[in-house]
Amino acid sequence: MKVLNKIKFWLDKIFEYASTAILAVMTVLVCYQVFARYVLHNPSAVSEALSQYLFVWMIMFGSAYVYGSREHLTIDILKDKFGPKMNMIVEIVTNICLFLFVLLICVIGGYLYTVKAAVQIDPALRISKAVIYASLPFTGAATLYYAVYNCVAAVENFRKGKRQFGDELSGTA
Repeated sequence: MKVLNKIKFWLDKIFEYASTAILAVMTVLVCYQVFARYVLHNPSAVSEALSQYLFVWMIMFGSAYVYGSREHLTIDILKDKFGPKMNMIVEIVTNICLFLFVLLICVIGGYLYTVKAAVQIDPALRISKAVIYASLPFTGAATLYYAVYNCVAAVENFRKGKRQFGDELSGTA
């Protein structure tokens, strides 16, 4: 579990810093876009397209990070009423279902679509459209890791007799 925690720590840091950097760049780009449009009367297609690409990447980074840190929206009123063993089973089944969904849709489907879009060129940026679609398999792979980590953590918590409730995980307790 120690190695898994270390990997998760660094993966979390990468997503935190990357999302923050992307947001900062997007802020500058959007401010420039507004300035160019309303003051210079010459809107920049490059800044608009680039901010759209960065927005997609930021959303995908954020969704993987939020899932990994277990701060996503969850309705766990029934799960919290279960005993420790059933809670662990539900946690594992939930993460396995998410693992399969992300594997099929984000990783495999995202990869296939990225390859398919590689020949399309964005007219404003003059780069392959695969850049935007590559966010799916990239963050999907991280989400797969988080799903495995959550399963291992559920077993560890069961063994230690710890019980994690939704309110405690989300920081809203």
